[in-house]
Amino acid sequence: MNSKLKLQTVVIIALTMSIGFIADKNLPSRSYQPTNGDNLTIILMIGDGMGFEQVRMARFVEVGKNANLIMESSLQNFSVMTHNVNLGITDSAAAATAMATGIKTNNGRIAVDPDWNSVETILEIALELGKATGVVSTTTIQHATPASFMTHVYSRGNYQEITRQIVENANVDVLLGGGLEEFSAQQILDMTTAGYSYVTNKTALDSIASGRILGLFSQSHMPYEQERNFTETPSLAEMTRKAIEILQQNSSGFFLMVEGGKIDHASHDNEKVGAILEAIAFDQAVREAKNYVETHANSILIVTADHETGGPTIISENLDGSLPITGLTEEQNRTLRITRANQIEVDWSTGGHTRNNVPMFAFGDAFENIKRNMLIDNTDIFGAMNNFIHNGEVLFIDRASITMVATYFLYIILIPLSIILIYSTVKTMRYNKRKEKNS
Repeated sequence: MNSKLKLQTVVIIALTMSIGFIADKNLPSRSYQPTNGDNLTIILMIGDGMGFEQVRMARFVEVGKNANLIMESSLQNFSVMTHNVNLGITDSAAAATAMATGIKTNNGRIAVDPDWNSVETILEIALELGKATGVVSTTTIQHATPASFMTHVYSRGNYQEITRQIVENANVDVLLGGGLEEFSAQQILDMTTAGYSYVTNKTALDSIASGRILGLFSQSHMPYEQERNFTETPSLAEMTRKAIEILQQNSSGFFLMVEGGKIDHASHDNEKVGAILEAIAFDQAVREAKNYVETHANSILIVTADHETGGPTIISENLDGSLPITGLTEEQNRTLRITRANQIEVDWSTGGHTRNNVPMFAFGDAFENIKRNMLIDNTDIFGAMNNFIHNGEVLFIDRASITMVATYFLYIILIPLSIILIYSTVKTMRYNKRKEKNS
């Protein structure tokens, strides 16, 4: 066998080994088969600014260091990369667009790609499939994350255009959050004329049993959990429960996006009590979604974040054994949470966003055969949802495996091959030189 043929053989073997390595680590959940492909349902929950450490801080306060929050009870946990199209630190607009559309874009753009083209969102795909849709947030419903699922705008700050698109184009069945000041009286009238029940407080929301809902509970963002009036303003969990109650009446299934938006706001201010209480309120909303998914086949719940904010680190704590319990009033539990949050010392590295990966927790039968503890990209979340909503299956590619393969290919294959090529070239040059000399 000549040296050229030997080299070709080595390359073929190396490529075969690499392809096999990749395939072995990225198998989809092929064994899961939906019982009825028409009613596939997705609940996506986004803790804005919620990194691994915000989750840990909330766990310490709510259930203690050695227990788990509701979201942490998932057996399928992921680490999610959040960079924008330029590989830079993302904002909520670019990150939400990545999850809503599967496309990386520039900061500030709402469901618009780097070339300024509108990109179809998972919510719009659900609408095309005849499913009910809902958007819930503790921020204004025009804010970057909720807007990225139902509108297409060049700049996240163009609330007027976002509101116009919500009223005229979005066709979302349940809209709950803040942002009343961005609606004109005519736009509210247009929504009620289109069949929406318009509510502005918890009592009115509780009274709605069916149909479309526009719930605007604050002029701007909804109040922090530590300031919320329990009788007037619904919690994120209560809004989530109502959204599910309404949306599940559609026999074709539904798509619901729920955002705990004020984790980010408190983390920007390096305000540990606010960040912790907002993360706990988000986890209580996760309980509502998890209860639904666990009792309804053909549904999945994805809990994640758009990015991490603040870079917090717990550096010490002197927590006692007093935990929030169901026997206490809401006010008593809130007071206890605030006390416990102040028993934790936290160091913050920034007042902005970070490059840190964020957690993802997954629930539902479709995840049962998915590899655990994978590294994924935020665009993969759209891919998984899109595949599920059409086929009832979930598929993720472990980005860590790809990185391992690239490293393996570089050090085990490419570098040795380069040495062989150099050696072969030098050997050929010497042979040709001797041949010329002898001739």
